[in-house]
Amino acid sequence: MKIKIKENHAGVMTLNDGTKHNYGAIRVTQNMSKLIYYTGKGLREMFKPDLTEGEKKKAEELKKLDEKTLMKSGHVSEVLLSEIKEAN
Repeated sequence: MKIKIKENHAGVMTLNDGTKHNYGAIRVTQNMSKLIYYTGKGLREMFKPDLTEGEKKKAEELKKLDEKTLMKSGHVSEVLLSEIKEAN
């Protein structure tokens, strides 16, 4: 089954093991093997509408960080496309 992933799209993906994850697609790697995405935590802390002033400040600081740092903090992750059963 072919999965269609659109950059800048947020949704829920189901992995082959049955777990479900919120995601915000950043990109598919150049060799088309992995999806790099914002996690549910990343989406909530960086892009949630109606942020308080404190949340806005934290979101702006997070948006300045590089991808590797965001991965270490759990705001961004990656998954093999072959591990995704469904994405919407």
